[in-house]
Amino acid sequence: MITYYRLGGGKRLCDIVFAGSHDAGITGGDANVQTQDLDIFEQAKAGVRLFDLRIAATKNLTLSSAPVTLKAFHADPKLTHLKEKKDKTVFDLGGRRTDVTTTKLPLDGAFGMRLVDMLKQAKDFVKYNGSEFLLLKIDKCTNWAIIAEICTRELGTSLYMDTGSLNEKTLDQLKKHVVVLFTQKGIDEVAGQGYLSSTGIWGCKRLEDGTGYSSGYDGLQYVGKGGTNALNGDSDMGKIASNIEKQSALMLVGARNSAPEVMGMMYWTTTGLKRSIRERNSTMWGPDNRPTALTELWMAGFGEAIESRLPTYVSSTDYTNGVALKVFMPNIVMVDFADIDKGKFIYELNTKATTELTETARKIEKARKLAQGQGRRQQRPSLF
Repeated sequence: MITYYRLGGGKRLCDIVFAGSHDAGITGGDANVQTQDLDIFEQAKAGVRLFDLRIAATKNLTLSSAPVTLKAFHADPKLTHLKEKKDKTVFDLGGRRTDVTTTKLPLDGAFGMRLVDMLKQAKDFVKYNGSEFLLLKIDKCTNWAIIAEICTRELGTSLYMDTGSLNEKTLDQLKKHVVVLFTQKGIDEVAGQGYLSSTGIWGCKRLEDGTGYSSGYDGLQYVGKGGTNALNGDSDMGKIASNIEKQSALMLVGARNSAPEVMGMMYWTTTGLKRSIRERNSTMWGPDNRPTALTELWMAGFGEAIESRLPTYVSSTDYTNGVALKVFMPNIVMVDFADIDKGKFIYELNTKATTELTETARKIEKARKLAQGQGRRQQRPSLF
C-alpha cells in the first residue's frame, strides 16, 4: 500500500504530489462512461488521496412513492434533467421525508456507487491506516444540505474539523481524517445551517488566474481544471493532444500569479461522449497501462505543467534548480482507472532525485532543439 506519511509528518499538503481520482464513484456503465474499476477503499490503497465525487438523488424504482437514494453520477451536465423539488422519502436519511431534487440522466449517463457506501469505505480506510488522510471533493450537485447531513453522520469522528487554509495543513494534522470539500455553491447553501469547516464541511475554491490565495480561507485553493470539449478530438490522439494543450495552458496561468501555497491540479484524463475511456487511458499511460519512464510523462505534457509554474528566472535544465522542479510540480494528478501502478508512479515523483528531474528536462530540451533544427532545414528552398 502507498503511504504518504513516509514523506514526513511535517510536510504540508501543498508540499507533496499525490493522485486524485476523476469521477471516483463510477465503477460501472458503458465504455464511454465508466471511469474507475476500484471502489473508494481500494483506490485509496492504490495511492488516491483526493476523490472527485458528483452526487445526485435518484429513485430506486419507477413508483412515485419509491424512496430516494443519493449516488455518484457521470453525465453531460447540459443534458442532465433536474426534476422539481418535492417532499419525498430519502432512504439514506433513515426513511425521513424531506424536500429533495431528483435527477434524470441522459441515455449516455450512469449512476455509480451510493454516497453512504463511499463514505463508509473512506472512514474504514483512515481507521485501518491511521497515518493517512483522504479528501472528498464534492461538486456539480443539488441537495447540498442532505449531502452535508449524510457526510457528517457517516464519517463521525473521522471527519476533519478545523479552520484556515487546508493547503497549509500538515500530514500530522490530517492523518486519521477524511476531509469533505464543497464547492462554493454548496458552501453558500449549507453555511446558514451550521455546516462550516469547524463542523467538518470545508470549502474548495479554484483560483482562475492563480491570484487571491488566503491563509484564512477555510478550505482548499487550487489552479487547474478538467474536461476537454466532449465533442472535440474524438480520436484517441486528438483527445490526448487537446488535454495536454489545455492542462499546460492552465498551469501557465497559475504560474504567473500564484503564491507557492496554491496547489496545482492537473487532469491526466480524457473522457468524452464516444469511444472507450479505458482505451484512451491506456494510450495515455503507455505500455502495460503505465508510463515506462519519467521522460515519457514529461514529454506528454507533465513537463510543460511543471515548467510553466517555475519562476521566469529558474531554468528547468540547470542542475542547481533541481529542487525547484519538485516544488513547482502540480500537487494533484487526477487520473481515470486508478491502480497501484499509477499510484506508485505519482507517489515517486515526491522522491525522484532532483538530478533525474533535471536530466529529464535536459533530454527533452535537446530533443526539441533537434526537432526545430530539422524543421528549419525542411523549410529551406532546394538548390536543385
